[in-house]
Amino acid sequence: MYRIGIDVGGTFTDCVAVDEDTGEVRTCKVPTTPADQSDGFVAGVEALGIPMDEISLVLHGCTVGLNAVLTRTGCRIGVVTTDGFRDVLAMGRGQRPGSDQFNPRWQREFGDARRPFAPRHLRRTVAGRIDRDGREVVPLDEAGLEREVRFLVEQGVEAIVVCFVNAYADDKHERQAARIVADVAPGLPCWTSTAVHPCFKEYPRFSTAAVNTYVGPLVQRYLDRAQQRLAAMGYDGPLMVMQSNGGVLPATTARDRPAYTLQSGPSGGVISSQRGGGRVGAGNLITLDIGGTSADCAIVADGTPVLTTELELEHDVVIALPALDVHSIGTGGGSVAWVDARGALRVGPHSAGADPGPACYGRGGTDATVTDALAVLGVLGPAQFMGGAATFDIAAAQAAVAPLGERLGLDAPAAAQGIVDVATAAMVEAAREVSVYNGVDPRRFALYAYGSAGPVFAARIGRALGCESVIVPPQPGEESAYGLALADLRCDVGEPVVKELGALPAGALDDAYARLSDDARRTLGAREDVEVTRWLDGRYQGQTWETPGVPVPDGDLDVPAMARLRTNFDDTHRRTWGYAVAHADVKATMARVTATVALGTPDPPDLGAGGDAAGSGSARIFRDGAWRDTPIVDRSTLGAGARVTGPALVVQPTATTVLDDGETAEVRPTGHLVITWGQR
Repeated sequence: MYRIGIDVGGTFTDCVAVDEDTGEVRTCKVPTTPADQSDGFVAGVEALGIPMDEISLVLHGCTVGLNAVLTRTGCRIGVVTTDGFRDVLAMGRGQRPGSDQFNPRWQREFGDARRPFAPRHLRRTVAGRIDRDGREVVPLDEAGLEREVRFLVEQGVEAIVVCFVNAYADDKHERQAARIVADVAPGLPCWTSTAVHPCFKEYPRFSTAAVNTYVGPLVQRYLDRAQQRLAAMGYDGPLMVMQSNGGVLPATTARDRPAYTLQSGPSGGVISSQRGGGRVGAGNLITLDIGGTSADCAIVADGTPVLTTELELEHDVVIALPALDVHSIGTGGGSVAWVDARGALRVGPHSAGADPGPACYGRGGTDATVTDALAVLGVLGPAQFMGGAATFDIAAAQAAVAPLGERLGLDAPAAAQGIVDVATAAMVEAAREVSVYNGVDPRRFALYAYGSAGPVFAARIGRALGCESVIVPPQPGEESAYGLALADLRCDVGEPVVKELGALPAGALDDAYARLSDDARRTLGAREDVEVTRWLDGRYQGQTWETPGVPVPDGDLDVPAMARLRTNFDDTHRRTWGYAVAHADVKATMARVTATVALGTPDPPDLGAGGDAAGSGSARIFRDGAWRDTPIVDRSTLGAGARVTGPALVVQPTATTVLDDGETAEVRPTGHLVITWGQR
């Protein structure tokens, strides 16, 4: 029996099948179908060539929700909120990005003047107020609410979100509102902010609920369509969907939690990096996934991926849910190069995508992309691209790059080198964002590089960061899809607890964790093998930011356990922020529970031993300003212990690893390439 992982990317849909007995992996790629991602999804399942009755589990990472947010192609939604709070979603947190601090023309992207998730006339207010202690100060105006819902229905909204201030303290008004929406507009999707995530901070809760509702109907329709098409193919097992937290849930559950799936694709790659790093004895990793449209970076520290409780999709668009802390930039193989008004060369964020794709794909693309630059430089060629089984037109790439070079006063190879250098610099900066700028010393970390374009840039980026080594997994082009097949069932739930630790009534935290544990277990199907971990978010009295992920001791939270919890808070604060204040009071803000079920995907068998690599031809590539003949090594011929010394191109069907002078790649028994270097 096989587990199938299908990851939809911006250019290709990556497909992996893992044998549940042996762990052996087979992979393939098919073009992504932007008009309907389920077409590429089904094509990927078919391309693996595995009979439906031999597939036990299909695990899926999709970008339907994220794409809708980034391109503002989500649903028309209405917002119902408390009188006086109509513009919370347009104001955000009042922060400007650092690069625009002094730009008088800067406007908030999701504000009313740009691309709002809900324009102001679709944000309606009603009377009713709960105070911060959960007491009803003003009763909910049900007649006024009914009028506003009817107005939104007349305006053609596809979903409604209810966000009342202080609902975290008592959500009875939001529940009343949801019932009225159901009565007035039966069948119209409606989410409440506390049902999506009941955090006490007003804007993160509003933002999370609004984005969840904005993408909700799209995600639901997509998942329903994917399940129907699988069933039509003869598959009768569950469809699992990757969440931003690195775990999977059945599609029937995930469809009601669309905000949890927004970073599902990049999360799969982090999970596979965690497993791969552990197999080669590298617990500290900077992960770098370079695909067709983006480069995604994350940190694995001591064998555990770093999580955040506030995922920022774009400036100030916050999803206040547990998620792997992935930083993404719009630079990938399909990113378009251009010259700005000042005559400077830029790369991305616009991408050629899957249709038409880079010019060298021969599908009608004419813009110069990073992949076209690599073709002009000789790094990629017809024999290296997709194992020679797909069109790769170097002449078209040269025709796309040449006009850009003319604008810059450069010939085509020099312009292509410039494109690659600019893209590399952007990726190095993205890796620094998650590491150096957060107090992580790259010299103690390995760079784990994947995505079809990852191995091309990996060694140069690793050297620029000062990493101790670079690791390239056995199937880098499909690593995110492989991570889907490795993921465990996971459910994260939370409940606000906004009180000083010392002022909490006896048993209050115990009761909260009991409720959360029961909720999480129900979500996972009341299985016997559920493992529950408890967390607390909090802050020192007077702080405005939280320290998330404080471990909570097992068992009853009696006086000694609460003392250990306080010590855990100081330790977590010191690890996160660099200091602790032992004498300060701690205010709890959120109780959280993570429930997991290990699905137990086996590792693939180790490679047999092999000698040093033998070349299988050469390529003439333009590197560092000069043309040079460079040996080509077929990765499939390399056994455990084999070594490849640069300069060299280590090729496989969906990725090429570039080694420069002084760099050596050693093949580990697991099949990973570990690249190290001396002084140049």
